[in-house]
Amino acid sequence: MKIKFLSLILLSLFIIAGCSAKSAEQHGEGISVEMGASLNIKHLTLTAYVNGGKEVFSENVINADNSAFEKGEVIWFDVAPFENELTIKLQLSYSENLNAAQSKMTNKLDISNANKWVNVKFNEDYTIELIGME
Repeated sequence: MKIKFLSLILLSLFIIAGCSAKSAEQHGEGISVEMGASLNIKHLTLTAYVNGGKEVFSENVINADNSAFEKGEVIWFDVAPFENELTIKLQLSYSENLNAAQSKMTNKLDISNANKWVNVKFNEDYTIELIGME
């Protein structure tokens, strides 16, 4: 029963964030992560921190077929801008396991100047870099 419940939760999280062929720029809002390489990553968590480290957003995503994310794949997070905050930083947690076991963290990326959308790239060296923002 626990496995079915966990699977249902993971599937619903996928539906909320989801994988999309469109970037945040193309959607006109949100945050998108482009996979810069095929790294056997099966679970991603996007976390946003404001004003020195307070976590204000965290969302998990997996592929519907439980496969690893592939090079060039775009994951779009439908998240509103964080208005009236002094600093905003993004970080990814990633795992080769669907249940996020043995997760590791990327660098934090400052997106304080973003108002509508942010596109980042998850690189082969497990870092994230800014592609663009508005």
